[in-house]
Amino acid sequence: MKKILIFVLGLSLMLTGASAMAESAAGGVTYSGKVAYRNVQTVTAPFGGTLNDYTLRVGDTVQAGDALFSLKTTKVYAPFDGTVHGVQAMAGDQATEVTARFGALMYMEPTGRYTVTTSTANAYKSDSNNNENRYINEGETVYLRSSDDNDRTGAGVITKVDGRNFTVLVASGNLNVEDTVSIYRDAKFSTSQKLASYAKVQRAASTAITGEGSVFKCLVTEGQAVKRGDVLLEMVTGTLDNLAATGDTVVAPAEGVILSLPKAAGSAINQQDVLATLYANSDLGVQFTLDESDLDTVTVGAEVNVTLDALSQRDAMKGSVVSIASIPGTESGASKYTAYVALSDAKNLRDGMSVSVSLQ
Repeated sequence: MKKILIFVLGLSLMLTGASAMAESAAGGVTYSGKVAYRNVQTVTAPFGGTLNDYTLRVGDTVQAGDALFSLKTTKVYAPFDGTVHGVQAMAGDQATEVTARFGALMYMEPTGRYTVTTSTANAYKSDSNNNENRYINEGETVYLRSSDDNDRTGAGVITKVDGRNFTVLVASGNLNVEDTVSIYRDAKFSTSQKLASYAKVQRAASTAITGEGSVFKCLVTEGQAVKRGDVLLEMVTGTLDNLAATGDTVVAPAEGVILSLPKAAGSAINQQDVLATLYANSDLGVQFTLDESDLDTVTVGAEVNVTLDALSQRDAMKGSVVSIASIPGTESGASKYTAYVALSDAKNLRDGMSVSVSLQ
């Protein structure tokens, strides 16, 4: 009887010990970690310009394709009323290359397509030093009449004065090229207001339109009539990818959270300047540290369970170890290696949450 009792007691102790060992093996080692992002993505400027105002703030959540910023381009305006011709610029072109080849990005012919260059040598009382007709200024409006036909007249503006020589841009009228004209200060063609005689009407020279950087948009076409101040071209700095402009809006590359905004609104931006950094939700996982003695146990590819320390009622999340740092950090003098876990589902997690990680 005594032998039987000893045997039963021994068997009971053996079973209890085995059960304890099983629980230990099943539970395994648990590591403390935190929810973290593995990578930081950067949002860069596709070209140079000026950063327009924006409402984005650090910590904001964005979706892939959301508009984050827009860049202001440099605009080239029509210097006068006229007609566009010789358009060589196309979106994506480098201004210096086009100008070197064709002399300009485009040309403009003024609405007043004629000019007259003459002098006050034949002005009324031109020999009198006190005669006001000898003294003229740029910007004055003058009136022209053909010596061959009094019905052919015009009006123009003095655009250049060099001593007694001056040039008139004819802005309106029905004069012809090669007409011989007299020029007056008044529309009544008063003899006392005559500035010049025997002047020849010539075709006005076109004006070359140039710019700097890359052509973002060409807003006019061959033969188009424009007004002074109309936008002809939009220019940016840097070289446009594939010789094409994709737009002046910079979008989010992925769903995630804005981490930094290094450029203020109104800043001058160069091509490839970093406008923002963000954490992509697809890179959200778990980070924890290993002792060097654990490196044989925890390996890349190991399956793990992750629980939230503050929300223990939630089911454990499944994940796998996707990387272990090759270079150690130190903690209390001991080498520690950072491991990163990719989760099968990282919804409703926040950066910095405390977690526990155990091997499956």
